Amino acid sequence: MSAYEMAKQMEASEVIAKVASAGIKEYGVYAEPLADKWNAIIANKPADLIVAAGINNSDSKKVLLGLVNIKCAQILEGIAITAQVLGATDMRLLLPEDETELAASLKEAADSYGITIENTFISANAYREHGLFHIETMLAVAEAIEGTYEPGAYVSVAGGELKKVAYGTKLADIVDIDDAKAVEIGSHLYTAAAAAEMVIDADTILGDGSINVLGNDKCLMQEAEKRLLAARKTSCGKCTFCREGLNQIYGHITDITSGKGAKEGMPMMKEIGDAMTFSCNCSVGTVGADFVLDALEHFTSEFDAHIKKRTCPAGVCTCFTTIYIDPNLCEGCEECADVCPVDCIEGKAGHIHMIDDFDCTKCGKCIEACEYEAVIQTTGRVPKLPTRLTKCGKFKKR
Repeated sequence: MSAYEMAKQMEASEVIAKVASAGIKEYGVYAEPLADKWNAIIANKPADLIVAAGINNSDSKKVLLGLVNIKCAQILEGIAITAQVLGATDMRLLLPEDETELAASLKEAADSYGITIENTFISANAYREHGLFHIETMLAVAEAIEGTYEPGAYVSVAGGELKKVAYGTKLADIVDIDDAKAVEIGSHLYTAAAAAEMVIDADTILGDGSINVLGNDKCLMQEAEKRLLAARKTSCGKCTFCREGLNQIYGHITDITSGKGAKEGMPMMKEIGDAMTFSCNCSVGTVGADFVLDALEHFTSEFDAHIKKRTCPAGVCTCFTTIYIDPNLCEGCEECADVCPVDCIEGKAGHIHMIDDFDCTKCGKCIEACEYEAVIQTTGRVPKLPTRLTKCGKFKKR
C-alpha cells in the first residue's frame, strides 16, 4: 500500500500528529515545523486552497531538483497527502522555467494524482494564502506516513552525488576541510574552524543542499562576484530590494576585484545586505547577499588585503599583478606578440619587446609562449624597462 493510500484511511489530525512526532520541518529558506505550518493554513485557508511544491527560487544550482528524478513517486504522494490534510482543491508541482523536458517526463505520473506541473519562477506573493512547500518536505511527508522516514537532509558535496546525511553527522566526516580556507554551505560561508565543529541537525541551514570547500587558491572576492552574478541572473527583477540590492553589492565587489575598492563600501554592503534579508519577496533576494555578509563578518582580512594592501591573497585578481618583459632576457623572437589576443605587445625581430600595461588583460598567454622565460608576472615592483624599440642586448639602465 502506498503512502497516499495509507493517508486516505487516516484522519487529518492523525497525519498531522505523525508528521509532528517525526519532527519534520519545512525545508529550505523558510524553515519551520511542518505541523505548525499545516495548522496555520487550516486555520486561515481560502476556499480555493492550492498546494504547490518546488525548490527555492534561489537554488540556481538545482542541486535538490535531483530528488525529482530519484524520488518522484514519493514527492507526488507527499503533495497529494498534504492536499488531503489541508483540504486543497488544486495541486501543483512547480519546476524551473527551463526544465520543460523534465516536466514532460513527469507528466504521466503527476496526472495520475491530479497534480499539474508548471514551469515557472515561483511568485511567493501568489501563494501567500496557500500552501507552498519544498519538494524535500513533501518527500519527508510520504516517508513519515509509510514509516520509512529517517531524520536527515539531502546534500551534494563538491558537486557530487546527492545523498542523505543523518542528523547528528559531523560535517568533517563527509567533507575534507584540512586545507580549507572556507566552507560554503548553501548560501552561507563559514570559517574552516567553525565548519570543523559543525554537526548537521534539523536546525542547520543547508539552503540548496550544496556543500563546497574553498581552498587557499580561491579568492573570496571573486567567489562572491560569481554568487552575486548568478543571483542577478535568477532574479525576476520585480522586487526593488532584490534588483537594486544585488546590483549595488555586485558593483562594490567588482570594484574590489578590479582594484578600485574603497573601505567605505564595506558598511554599505552590510547595510544593503541586511535589509535584503527581510525586505525581499522571495529567496533570491533574502539569501542573495548571504555570501558577502558572511565574508564581511568572518573574512575581513580578505577585504583589507584587496582594499588596503592592493593585493589578492590567492593571487587570482589580476588587477594587482603586472606582466612585463625582462629586457635582459628577451631575444626578440616575436612569439609573445604573435599570441597576444589584444595586440598590446610592441616589438619586432631582434628587438626587446614591450607590453602596454594599460591594454594588457593579464591572460598569461605570452608567459606560456616565451621559451626564454623573459615574460614575468609579479605583484612587486617592476624594474626599469625600455620606452622605445631597443635591440636585444643593447638596453642599459639609467
